[in-house]
Amino acid sequence: MNYLLKDRMKTLSALLALTFLITSATGCSSETETIENTRSVNVKVETASNTLSASTQSFPGMVESDNQANLSTIVMGTVTEVPVEVGEQVKKGDVLIRIKDDQILAQKSQLEANMVQAKANLENTEKNYNRIKNLYAEESATSKELDDISTMYEIAKANMDALNARMNEVNEMLAYTTIRAPFDGIVARKFVAEGDMAAPGHPLVAVADPGQIKITANVPEQWIGEISEGDAVKVSIESAGVYNAAATLIAVSEAGDPMSRQYAVEAKLEDAELSSKLKTGMFAQVGMNLGSSEALFIPKTALVTRGQLTGVYTLTDDNKAVLRWVRLGQSSGDRVEVLSGLTAGEPYVTEANEELRQGLTLNIQ
Repeated sequence: MNYLLKDRMKTLSALLALTFLITSATGCSSETETIENTRSVNVKVETASNTLSASTQSFPGMVESDNQANLSTIVMGTVTEVPVEVGEQVKKGDVLIRIKDDQILAQKSQLEANMVQAKANLENTEKNYNRIKNLYAEESATSKELDDISTMYEIAKANMDALNARMNEVNEMLAYTTIRAPFDGIVARKFVAEGDMAAPGHPLVAVADPGQIKITANVPEQWIGEISEGDAVKVSIESAGVYNAAATLIAVSEAGDPMSRQYAVEAKLEDAELSSKLKTGMFAQVGMNLGSSEALFIPKTALVTRGQLTGVYTLTDDNKAVLRWVRLGQSSGDRVEVLSGLTAGEPYVTEANEELRQGLTLNIQ
C-alpha cells in the first residue's frame, strides 16, 4: 500500500513539473511576441512621385571605318596573286591583287604596231596636204585635188586619234589588273583568292583606315523625326569594354530603305582613347533619347532582395512595415525606375537603422 502511494506521489510531482514548464514557456513566448510587436524601428521615409524622364531606345550597330574602300576591277580575268592578309597594314600604292593580263598586253602590242603605221601615214599625208595647198594657192593644183588630199588628211588624223583613244583604254584596263592600296590602312576583307575569277563590279578586297572610326546603325521610321545631326547618344561595345560612352551623331540619312523602312545614322565617340580600342566589324549598341515621359524613380538603397525577388517596404496607416514586391526598369545614377508594385503618392522606406521585417512598427525620423 505504501509503495502504491509513493508511486502516485511521484507521478503527481512529474505532472506538476511538466505543467509548470509548459506554462513558463508559453508565458515567455507571449512576452517575446509582445516585445517584438511593441518595439519600433527608426526609418527614413519618402513619398513616391513621378518625374519627367527621357525615353531611351537602343539600336544595334556596327563599328566601321570612316574611310573604307571596297576595291574592284573593270576587267575580267583570273586572279594570279593576293600578296596580303586580312588585318595586314598596307601603305598607299602597295599591291593588293594581281589579275592575269596576257590578253590585254597582246592588244597593246597590236595597237602599238598599228600606231606606228598610222603615224607614218599621217606624216606622209600631212606633207602631201601642205604641198597641194601651196600649189593650189599658186593656181597650179585644182580644187578637186585639194579636196581629195584634205579628206585623206582628216581621215589619217581621225585614225590616229582613234588609236590613241584605244591605247588609253587599254592602259586603263592594264592598270586595273594590278589593284593597289588607295591610302594607308589595313586590309579589312578579302573577297577572292588566287585562282578565282575577277569580274567587273565585284569587290576584290577592302581597305580601311583604322584611325578614323565611326559607329553606324539603322533607326526605324517611327523615331527618325526625333533625332538630328549633332545629337548626343550613348554607345556600348561589349567586346571592347566600352559601356555608355558619350558620342555624337555625325550623319542622319534623309532617305530611308523602302524595304525595311529604316534610316541609316552615323556616330563618333568623343573620347579618342576609347576610339583607339575599337576594331572594324565590332557589334555595337547605340542608345538615343527619344522624347520624354513620366516615370517613377526611387533610390537603390530602398530596395530589398529576397532570392530573385526585389521589393520595398511601405507603411500602413498605423506605421506598420509591409513588404511590397516591385518590377524594375532602367537605372539612372543611384536611382532606379519602378514599373509596377509602387504608385505615386505612396510612402516607402528609404533607410532603416536595422533590418526590417513584416509587421514591425516604424518610427519615422
